[in-house]
Amino acid sequence: MTSDPGHRLLDFLRDLRAATAWQVVTEDTGTGSKWQLGGVTWRATVLVERRWLGLQFEAWEPVTGRRATYDIDTDLYDISRDAHREFAEEIERDIIEFLGNLKKGLVGRGTDGAKFVLVFPLDGSFVRVVQGRFATSASTHADLAAALAGGGHVPVA
Repeated sequence: MTSDPGHRLLDFLRDLRAATAWQVVTEDTGTGSKWQLGGVTWRATVLVERRWLGLQFEAWEPVTGRRATYDIDTDLYDISRDAHREFAEEIERDIIEFLGNLKKGLVGRGTDGAKFVLVFPLDGSFVRVVQGRFATSASTHADLAAALAGGGHVPVA
């Protein structure tokens, strides 16, 4: 028997709080919990609710203030329904993998011209997030070198 969506994520967040020097603030939302995590050049908000899971991540370059955001969530799907259980488990897995990679120092920030870039592994490939003038775009690459195009990549801290 599988547990409800979000239980593995909550266990992971509790373990993460004990194993990192990150700033971690938790809050009961009435319908679930909200976890705010932070480092020197990033912050993340994780929501674990009966009907929804989500991660909102933001990183910035401390000198210029350029920033990019990346979200992983269950969108408008009601994950309390059995029909969406597999999808919810995939999203939960992706959030755990992302935060685990962040902890390992595998989420990098850099530039591509004037654009701020995030690069990180996720689900067997590398995601490249580029903050443009008005919108953020994300692409996946099988090759890390292609995802790192531009320069000056360092782990977010």
